[in-house]
Amino acid sequence: MLAEEDAIMSEIITFSPATSVFGFGALRRLPDTLKLRGFKRVLIITDPEIARVGILQKTLDLLKGSLSVEVFDEAPAEPHSRDVDQQKQRFGSDFDALLGLGGGSAMDFAKAMAIIMTHGGSLGDYLEEGSVPGPVIPVVCVPTTSGTGSQNTQTTVFTIEGIKRGASSEHVRPAVSIVDPELTMGLPATVTRNSGYDALMHACESFLARSFLQVPERAILYQGSNPFSQGLALEAFRSIWASYRTAVSDGSSREARFGMSLGSHLAGLAFSHSGLGLVHALASSLGGMIDAPHGVCLAACTQIGFSYNFETCENKYAVLAGYMGNGNQRSSRPSPKRFIDNLVGLISDLDLPSKPSELGLRKEDAPKLLKNTLVQTRRIKTNPRPLDDELLSYIEKGI
Repeated sequence: MLAEEDAIMSEIITFSPATSVFGFGALRRLPDTLKLRGFKRVLIITDPEIARVGILQKTLDLLKGSLSVEVFDEAPAEPHSRDVDQQKQRFGSDFDALLGLGGGSAMDFAKAMAIIMTHGGSLGDYLEEGSVPGPVIPVVCVPTTSGTGSQNTQTTVFTIEGIKRGASSEHVRPAVSIVDPELTMGLPATVTRNSGYDALMHACESFLARSFLQVPERAILYQGSNPFSQGLALEAFRSIWASYRTAVSDGSSREARFGMSLGSHLAGLAFSHSGLGLVHALASSLGGMIDAPHGVCLAACTQIGFSYNFETCENKYAVLAGYMGNGNQRSSRPSPKRFIDNLVGLISDLDLPSKPSELGLRKEDAPKLLKNTLVQTRRIKTNPRPLDDELLSYIEKGI
């Protein structure tokens, strides 16, 4: 179904992690971190909720007197390309840095603005991998959720023409990030649940990605699963699985918030060096069709994607199942099926949708979902099983 590219496979792995400051109280390091890099004029990009709950003001108070700061606090959730394009005339390009403060949408908005403020045009001009022609205004990320891991990645995600797509370039990877679990302590349970499922799937699909020995060289570091990404993905999965339910049910647990912040951060670093797979490709397509939160769409697509990949990934499913014991204890008898069963149980426990029909899709929508999924080449090139004609039947059955 997806033709293999005539490209050279490589045994070389490239690591490109940006600087990160992590831990409770890390936000206090923000002024020195910015000054160390010579930034003097910064545009903060955030959303109305971050302004409402006081995180924006807290950040402004820290930066007062040390930098010239402007604020754009209208970044929408699940942004469309037009949302970014409409702002390109509002700000000049004479900022030293853009600071994305918020969840994945705010951070992605900052990355997208950096592209068009530097290189002009519209966001849709940069859909192809590596299409950003050169460096952009440096982006600094301060996440306030534990989900996208956007503070570590080379992609900005948005919806265009009804399909959730992305602009991907190593030039877009943030220059530095400040990850402070304290900023997640007041998150509502629903936001914790939705963003946390995204982080969980990042860890899973990074670990399960096609081997880097089978992935052609690309303009971005979606190289396939490799020794660098596998260790990060496993530690991310362990941390998220041990913390996720508690973070949702008891948001005041500092231990759970720390575990989710660490897990989502490591998962972002992992998948930005490995790539993802079919679950994310399906979920991005579904989200573009129904405009639902990404984490919700991921849950709805989990069984379709992981069932399709089952035979290819049995051994790795068993490895992940081994980390699904109580607390930090590994299971002594993990099985591949247990991995999927436990995810289905988690989805039920957290009242997430288990299939697309729970979000309004019908069986007759399967061909459109498939068509939109095949556009997600950034994700499906590293899916462990090449996509073939059987996928439609998996989608029809799973809807």
